[in-house]
Amino acid sequence: MMLTLHSLLLKLHIVLGVIALLLFWLPMLSRKGSSLHRRSGRYYGHIMKTVALSGLVMTCMVWFDPIGIKGAALLADGQVSERKLAFFNMLNLFLFLLSLLTWVTIRHATGSLLCKQNREPLKHWSYQAPVWLLVVAAPYAAWQGFLFNMPLVMVFAGISLVTSFSILAYLHTKTVTANRWLIEHASAMIGSGIAAYTAFFAFGGRALFAELLTGHWMMLPWLIPSLIGVPATIWFKRRLSQPLRNSAS
Repeated sequence: MMLTLHSLLLKLHIVLGVIALLLFWLPMLSRKGSSLHRRSGRYYGHIMKTVALSGLVMTCMVWFDPIGIKGAALLADGQVSERKLAFFNMLNLFLFLLSLLTWVTIRHATGSLLCKQNREPLKHWSYQAPVWLLVVAAPYAAWQGFLFNMPLVMVFAGISLVTSFSILAYLHTKTVTANRWLIEHASAMIGSGIAAYTAFFAFGGRALFAELLTGHWMMLPWLIPSLIGVPATIWFKRRLSQPLRNSAS
């Protein structure tokens, strides 16, 4: 029963994930405030929340019953390999981290847009709990990535920490600029895209580059979303803050 449910969730996760990867570019490239921008952004948000939630459910299911769901991959000479199990748990932790990061970023993208200057609804414990969970999970994921020599896991643990602290700072800073909600919205949208494209290249897209990139070069497509997305986020933040600085001078 659990294996069947996991299989169905995985199929849903993959189909919606592919749709989200394509849909991501519509709100990013369309004119801000236009009907296309609003509609595509709303659909993207709903789809990404479903993708993130299904990812969280699947990773928790695997932790609950790793042998029942992934038993064949963990066997060596008919026995469960402890080394394989530990490595598999680390990969599952990475997927959990990506799913949680996706959930936190896409929810913050929609939440900051809906609430705008009124941050009070975002300070509720139910909104902050996943952010604090990201703060706790990221250092542990970084440690596991270090033990298994997986730099990608360590990189995303760092991105997760920076993202969570940035959101918490936005929620708890006493006063923020009038358009800070817009900066938060744009940054979180890009952050959700980074997580989605990284998951695609790290897992679903590996076959596309298996013959072209070998060894440590295989990590290059995994890191490309971050190498593009992080500078883009910094650029967006500076661009959106520029009018306020100009008007203040």
